[in-house]
Amino acid sequence: MNHTAKNILIGTAGAAGLFLASAATANADTAHKVVKNDTVWDLSQKYGVSVKSIETLNKIDQNSHLIVTGQTLQIPAKNDARQQEDKTTEATHEVSVKDGDSLWLIAQAENTTVDKLRSLNNLKADEHLIYPGQTLKVPGAAQAAAQTQMTSADTQQASAQTQQPAQQNTSADQTQQAAATNAQTQQAAATNAQTQQEASQQQKVQVVVSANHTTHTVVSGESLWSIAQAYGVTVDSLRQSNNLGATLVAGTTLTINDPTKTPAQQQTQAAQQQTQAAQTEASTQTQQTTQSSNNAQQQQTQQQSQPSTSSIQQQSAPAKQPATQTPAASSSISGSAVAAYAQQFIGVPYVSGGKTPSGFDCSGFTHYVYAHFGKEIGGWTVPQESAGTQISVSQAQVGDLLFWGARGNTYHVAIYLGGGQYIAAPEPGQSVKIGNIRYFQPSFAVHVN
Repeated sequence: MNHTAKNILIGTAGAAGLFLASAATANADTAHKVVKNDTVWDLSQKYGVSVKSIETLNKIDQNSHLIVTGQTLQIPAKNDARQQEDKTTEATHEVSVKDGDSLWLIAQAENTTVDKLRSLNNLKADEHLIYPGQTLKVPGAAQAAAQTQMTSADTQQASAQTQQPAQQNTSADQTQQAAATNAQTQQAAATNAQTQQEASQQQKVQVVVSANHTTHTVVSGESLWSIAQAYGVTVDSLRQSNNLGATLVAGTTLTINDPTKTPAQQQTQAAQQQTQAAQTEASTQTQQTTQSSNNAQQQQTQQQSQPSTSSIQQQSAPAKQPATQTPAASSSISGSAVAAYAQQFIGVPYVSGGKTPSGFDCSGFTHYVYAHFGKEIGGWTVPQESAGTQISVSQAQVGDLLFWGARGNTYHVAIYLGGGQYIAAPEPGQSVKIGNIRYFQPSFAVHVN
């Protein structure tokens, strides 16, 4: 029994000692090492003590509430007399939140801090939202409430006045920035213009004129292609030997380097071809006339030896024979002459509805060429289908018309040059040029009568 009682007394004494030690620990201050983003308000909420008690114990400025990372703070115990003193001695009064109020504005008006307002009203450290009509506790006597409201209004007005110059300054800054940007843009544009001018000058310096060259004055309706074809050079060589813009202007004098032919020679050759064609036609007509005359003489000789009735019949027969042959001979047109004349217009630009050398469309070009030889074939493709005898493309001869599309609904016409080639005014953006039926197969041909 004595041994058991002894053990009980020892256990009781140990428990009492442990209780006293715990009480002593709870009453002692707690050390806290400040970490990043810590505030006095956060620590007061964490340890359940007042902001003032922490700041008083650690001699922290109660206006700035400044603490630094790594600083060691002493946190008073919850039942510390200093805590009770804060709660019993501090006087407060209430204010009603108005539209436009914030914790910062109210703290400034009440000469206190945002952390103090959070502490008195049990607001979280990250809580900033308050609403009109809400009642907040603020430090100080109740008789200062009216003055507080006036001060709050004055603070709001001062804040608005502060913001207005700030906005004006911001607007001025933006205006200056825009002006600077505009100036930079103008400078860049000037630099670009100067660069283009220098490039243009360099191009002018790079113009090459060969020893063997001639000049040509541009006339209305000409193109670089037609001029290049006339002189036997390329369009690129014309650009290299001349400072040319985007448009070829009539009256411009061009330098032609190393021409392989001249337009005068071409015209002479074309005239010679026409003359040869005319001579051939005249010779054919002469032969036909001579043959008709010989036939007439033979018939007259036969009539003298035959009865009068037979003579009358034979005299009427020779009169009809030349009448049927002569119009055919006079109305025939040399296909080679037509082809040669048509090639003089290579390079003339395509113009919708055009019928002159200043610009052709497909039917206007064929009409103009045949009109030169006195043949009216019609102003557009469908009437031109009836200008002669329809034949297959494989039967086409030089000077015949080639058509694309069904008869009565054709959409394109050209002049056949032989060897599978044709000449036409193709489409907008192009000029009169030579094509090949292998790449653009016609539907049928017409031999012009």
